[in-house]
Amino acid sequence: MTRNSLRIVVAGAALLMATEVWASLEPSRFFQADGKKTENYISDGVVVGGDPAIQSVRITEIRRAANPKFERIVVDLDASRQDGEVTALARPPYYQVSVNPEEKRLVYTIWGKPQLDFKASAVVAALKKSKVIESVEILPAVHADQWTFVLNLKTGSPVEVFDLVQPARIITDIRLGRALPK
Repeated sequence: MTRNSLRIVVAGAALLMATEVWASLEPSRFFQADGKKTENYISDGVVVGGDPAIQSVRITEIRRAANPKFERIVVDLDASRQDGEVTALARPPYYQVSVNPEEKRLVYTIWGKPQLDFKASAVVAALKKSKVIESVEILPAVHADQWTFVLNLKTGSPVEVFDLVQPARIITDIRLGRALPK
């Protein structure tokens, strides 16, 4: 088995385990993403958002920006029309972000038959500059209708996940230096 095929097998197992974990979560551990920043950070659970009717999405970039209170991760999105022309999305497709403080990771899954249209090496290089991200896993597309990637964090930091439009993007703010009160 080659290293790449091993990663695919491991990735598939991780997705299966993540699905089992999500199925075992209490309803109170699921959160609806807002369409704006609200300062509602969570430490554990699954954030869901976007439009499940969207069936054509291109992921054009995953980038970061520093802020004194948080580090922002942005997933930029657009779509391709049937004639191949790039077009803006009214809103992001359906997505889930699993927040797991024990494993110190964020698992993103984006639906809508995503096409990856970015340089993985550039994303990895940009995220290496992060104060909160240990590593990023750009996983192969195992299913045609969804794609998953993982951010391994240095600590189990609380996050706020929301989406914005014009242009469509998924935003994750990872809080710096302060855990949520229990």
